[in-house]
Amino acid sequence: MASSTNLNTKVLAALTRLEDTLSRLNDRGSSPPQDHMQQSDTTDSSTKNSIEEITQDASNISLSSPSLLANNTPPLEHTHITHYKTQPPSLIEAYTLLSTASQYIHATSTKYTLVSKIDYQTQGGNLALELRKGIELLSTATLSIYSPESGCGRSVKRYVKQYSRGVLASVISLLQAFHDGEALIGGKENQVGPQKTGAVWSACDALQQLPKGNRNAMRRECMTWLRDCMESITEFEDMMNNGEREEVNDDGDYDGDYEEEMYTAKEKTIVKAAINVMKCSKNVLGLVLKACDCVGDLSESDCKEHTQKQRLEMLQWISQLHELAREIGESVTNFGVLLYPPLDLESDATTSEFTLAKQLTCQLERIEQCVSYIYEPCTPISNMSIKSCMSEEVVEAVEKLKNGVKARTAEVQSAMLLS
Repeated sequence: MASSTNLNTKVLAALTRLEDTLSRLNDRGSSPPQDHMQQSDTTDSSTKNSIEEITQDASNISLSSPSLLANNTPPLEHTHITHYKTQPPSLIEAYTLLSTASQYIHATSTKYTLVSKIDYQTQGGNLALELRKGIELLSTATLSIYSPESGCGRSVKRYVKQYSRGVLASVISLLQAFHDGEALIGGKENQVGPQKTGAVWSACDALQQLPKGNRNAMRRECMTWLRDCMESITEFEDMMNNGEREEVNDDGDYDGDYEEEMYTAKEKTIVKAAINVMKCSKNVLGLVLKACDCVGDLSESDCKEHTQKQRLEMLQWISQLHELAREIGESVTNFGVLLYPPLDLESDATTSEFTLAKQLTCQLERIEQCVSYIYEPCTPISNMSIKSCMSEEVVEAVEKLKNGVKARTAEVQSAMLLS
């Protein structure tokens, strides 16, 4: 019995170490191919790496996190992709392996909970080993996608890491509940085990909805940023319609009744300009989706005019554009949190600028950089023009956005001067 109990403990400790390893996987970098990286076989579970081997392989992939926008452009060595819509066979196998692993963990977690309530030490220990095997299968597939040979970009890796770690965390939580005795006390009335198992099921089901391939993963990220933009625009426009708050008097108090979600007349001018920057950000993100598809279709077309090297450069262009879009999408939240009333318009002692003004200015610079990147699209190494593949809709939208950025910049500067 002692050895069986120790088996449960060992499995829990091993999965905890693995969780720490996966948490440190770097989805922004890449390293030279590793010769010793083992390839997964979706039909033969005997080829799975052990947790020790997985941990060693993970340490050889990438753990650094360099600055994304060094020299105004995402560095090429950190954004390699080799496919867009089309998924290579090795990637399809990795996704199949992920699916197989999640189904195996889903079924085994149910058995583990039912059996451990009766015989945690012996049969529970054996099923803990089975859960470990499922996690090893899951982790091997994850590392396969993280390897440079997969040709996957940051978006794919980010989602694979997020969903895989979700499954692993839920399994650790299940094992921990039995290890601590929380799921064993109280007889049939104790619902801790079923609840933890339900969490494992949810994590496994979520893994099945993983966006597959570079295009799908990039689009899901862009659509998430677009949704965030639209929600922020709606929220602050509604607050703008709440009326006006009185200005602060000389004593530092408000002359009228203070309403938490109301702006002063001066603040409204700033918030209106900020909302327009959000709208501009939203429009650019929508443009990025269309521009990426235009170049992606060209990179994977049957046209014989372009060499394989040129096609890879087109994919690199897509990857870099998406990273510029990431900066725009994620930064909307950064300046959005500064828009809740009352606005903090105190000067920053180090820059003599309003913090909000600095955020808005930086966002407009990001938008201008992204629009310029689409306006004259050229491959990053050979500088080959790929403007001809852009649709008329994209070309027209770029022209409008170039003018829009200038208007938004003047609007922000004017609003800040009035404040």
